[in-house]
Amino acid sequence: MTNARLALIALTLLGLILIAAISWRADAVDEAPDASPVPVPILRVQMQDHLEISSTWPGTISARRQSHLGFERSGLIKRVYVDTGDFVKKGDRLASLNTTAQSADLAAAKAISAQSQAALNISAATAKRQQSLANSGHISSQRLEEFLANQASADAALGAAKAQANAILARLSLSHIIAPYDGTITARHMDEGTIAGPGAAVLELVESEHLELKVGLPVNIASSLALGDLVQVNIGHGVIQAKMRRSTNVVNPVTQTVDTIFNFTGEGAKPVSGQSARIQLQDQLLQRGFLVPISALREGNRGLWSLYTLLPQKDDQAYILSPVPVEIIHAGEREVYVRGPIKNGSMILRAAGQNTSVGMRVLPMTGSGNE
Repeated sequence: MTNARLALIALTLLGLILIAAISWRADAVDEAPDASPVPVPILRVQMQDHLEISSTWPGTISARRQSHLGFERSGLIKRVYVDTGDFVKKGDRLASLNTTAQSADLAAAKAISAQSQAALNISAATAKRQQSLANSGHISSQRLEEFLANQASADAALGAAKAQANAILARLSLSHIIAPYDGTITARHMDEGTIAGPGAAVLELVESEHLELKVGLPVNIASSLALGDLVQVNIGHGVIQAKMRRSTNVVNPVTQTVDTIFNFTGEGAKPVSGQSARIQLQDQLLQRGFLVPISALREGNRGLWSLYTLLPQKDDQAYILSPVPVEIIHAGEREVYVRGPIKNGSMILRAAGQNTSVGMRVLPMTGSGNE
């Protein structure tokens, strides 16, 4: 037998052995049992009739009163007595105009008043003497009337002089800016030597002792609050209590919220005008449902959401994953409140990740969820 023939026989035998091995491996795979169930974290559905919701809403702290102070007449500013940051009391003089001309006018008016007073004294004395003579019949009634008219004229002149002096005093009072209430100077716009026009802002005053919080709330939340209700306010560097004072009861067409005003009670951190704040409110969502972590949700078709429930199998300890559609009622930061065709106590997958799929055989992990 030649070497070529022996090589051909060897190759034929080797091919038959390979075919037999492949066939045996395929039969072994077909006869292999199903894959082992995968342990997965689960939780049990706990139905509830309502949900307690904690919400926060932004607001702005502001002074109850804030004024732009100026002079009622024009003039040269002689002195500004306060500066930015100064605390002032009601009635304090804050700034003054130059009153040299008005002071001279007042002195002249007082001199005229004194002159008119002297003329009235003389007229009154003369009229008194003439009255005695008229009673004795030594002068005529016409002559007496002339003296009485002179007295009345002197009296009118005195009244006009006093009115002129009072008018000058009134103008002088307009030469000063007086603090209308206790507060803090927050801005100084003009200095000495400036000619201020009537009504031009020289200083800004903020009532620092009486601050309030203004918050825009949805209509349903604003209507649920009553006058005097207490809320917690977070002002960044601490927490302070505030009491509801009033509501505008008018919806802002831009924000679709109702402006609600709160007064601080003085307990807690100290607020500052212009500071941002957030209030914390508690509300009840009166709908039946249950809470699940966001990780348990899986997006379905057409934007719907679903949960994977664990369905028990007959004669088997394993469970099969089955999707159930749910509706999100309220979404929180870590959990969502949902409702759907799921019974109380049912097991659902805690985290519907990429490694899970419909129909997958699973086993609940021991100690997982809220079992």
